Amino acid sequence: MAERLLTRKEAAERLSMSPRSFSRHRAKLMAAGLQAVQIGQYPKFRESSLDRLIQRMADNGGLR
Repeated sequence: MAERLLTRKEAAERLSMSPRSFSRHRAKLMAAGLQAVQIGQYPKFRESSLDRLIQRMADNGGLR
């Protein structure tokens, strides 16, 4: 089964932030393990890496 790829807006919603905030924090999120795939002009974000990031943030009390 193919991995689900999320848009910036979908990923931001999963993190309870605006798409603009997501863009500002993207470098930190990527450093923390969020994986992106470039599809055309816009990046898509791997749902599985976002789920792992959310779990890690819940365990550690936030993004560090």
